[in-house]
Amino acid sequence: MRIPNIPTAALLAVLFCAAAGRLTAQQAEVTPLMTKELADMPGKEALMLTVVYPPGGADPVHRHNAHGFIYVLEGSVVMQVKGGKPVTLTVPVTQ
Repeated sequence: MRIPNIPTAALLAVLFCAAAGRLTAQQAEVTPLMTKELADMPGKEALMLTVVYPPGGADPVHRHNAHGFIYVLEGSVVMQVKGGKPVTLTVPVTQ
């Protein structure tokens, strides 16, 4: 059996800890609610879903090839569009 040198062992330990952290972190809970084909746009559909993030939860930087409409039901969400400033979305104030 070959014993890895110290730098390789340290790198493996860091990678293992990072992977373990991802395995134990709570994931966002995504629930599809409705899908509707758009009659005037063949091959396109609308998708409605809820996403519940645990406190302090986050998503990695990603993109959507669609328009997104966000409505916050509880708490707040900080979002940012590429090239823009972060925006905090909160529950709408009822009158």
